[in-house]
Amino acid sequence: MNLISAYYTDEGLVKNVNQDSLCIKAAVLNGDSVILAAVCDGMGGLSDGETASAYIISEISKWFENTLPDMLRNKAGILDIRQNMDKHLHSLNDKLNSYSIISGKTMGTTMTAVLIISSIGKMITAHVGDSRLYKIKDDNTEIITTDHSVIYEEIRKGKLTEEAAVNESRQNQLTKCMGAGLKNVSYDYIISPYEINCVYMLCTDGFIKKITKDEISDRLKPSVISNDIIACDNLKSLTELNLNRNETDNITALLIKLQS
Repeated sequence: MNLISAYYTDEGLVKNVNQDSLCIKAAVLNGDSVILAAVCDGMGGLSDGETASAYIISEISKWFENTLPDMLRNKAGILDIRQNMDKHLHSLNDKLNSYSIISGKTMGTTMTAVLIISSIGKMITAHVGDSRLYKIKDDNTEIITTDHSVIYEEIRKGKLTEEAAVNESRQNQLTKCMGAGLKNVSYDYIISPYEINCVYMLCTDGFIKKITKDEISDRLKPSVISNDIIACDNLKSLTELNLNRNETDNITALLIKLQS
């Protein structure tokens, strides 16, 4: 299984610090191809959002490197892996809150991650906050995750239209995240078959506020993404499109495409 991957990140027009963090990891463990991709968006309204996002990415990476290999050696099933991941994420949430108490700084972050395991033929999506996972095909672009935000709660309940939401002042108000003093946070999980020759794109909310789903599809659809260089160039061009339209938030996006 061949992997095309790329990422691009930018501070945006206003902020001096990029509070987004990301990782893309690929390995062969006991003959199995495994891939981890994740993005975190540190909450800018709280102290040290970049510390929170970097911490979660670092610890998820350690789990991928140290815990997952043992589970695969022991022939763990996909539900066992998801349960272990969930236990780890809850532990990280508690540690983030404990550090906030010690440091006197309330820190929080979103988190969206994808884990692909070739031998099982499945992928696990783990998500909290308003970062997103897109599944992009030549004929369709689909948002896989659900935003945990005040605005999208109102959209789902029919109290607000997506058109009206564009000008809402509550864009950054989340209903769930990691840290921020929240306890017993529930994460969204999706277990599904992964698809070959399909682009999976993860991004923070700054990447999607000023561009359309059609613009994303045109530049990131599988028939266009033929190598790492094109993938990176097109993520960069979409980021520049955001900036040209005066996006002020940090902007981060990464993609992976599996080829047989």
